[in-house]
Amino acid sequence: MTNRLTMAVVAVAGFALLATGAAYAAPQDFTLTNNTGYTIRSVYISPHDEDDWGSDVMGSDELDDDADVDIHFPSGRSQTCIWDLKVAYDDGTTAEWDNFNLCTISSIQIDYDHDTGKTWATWR
Repeated sequence: MTNRLTMAVVAVAGFALLATGAAYAAPQDFTLTNNTGYTIRSVYISPHDEDDWGSDVMGSDELDDDADVDIHFPSGRSQTCIWDLKVAYDDGTTAEWDNFNLCTISSIQIDYDHDTGKTWATWR
């Protein structure tokens, strides 16, 4: 009986930890993939109706070409779903995109065509 009780308590505690972890995930969390051929030095994310980009969400980290990073929003952050994205590359250029519904998007991929000079984002 003692072993069964112990296993039951461990199982309940495990499920509680899983549920707690899921509760802290913000619906705006997403994965950003860099397929531009350049290193991304800074990433800025701002609610669409704001005029200020705020601080670099990557801090001192950089995002190499052909790499990705998980962007996590702090628990309790704004309930806003529509966000704009700005990246700054290692050569000093920037690119911006508007109106990402981060409540429905789980990943954003940034690409660059060296022949045409065009940068674009795809998402899912």
